[in-house]
Amino acid sequence: MVRWDRGDARSLRSAASPSDGSYGRHRPRLHLSIYTILSRRSVRRHNAVSARAFVAIHTDDVASLLP
Repeated sequence: MVRWDRGDARSLRSAASPSDGSYGRHRPRLHLSIYTILSRRSVRRHNAVSARAFVAIHTDDVASLLP
């Protein structure tokens, strides 16, 4: 399962250099999504699907992915 850590966004924000060369200004938040690999919503979806698959496989020891 994928876990979202708020520190990941901070490290990505600090690691990315400004594209316009201005080091004193804050970049807009819109650019953060470019460097973020998985959004929080997609992480939640992935976790939900993984949990359903885990329960389906381990409940009756059959690899059934039906809801």
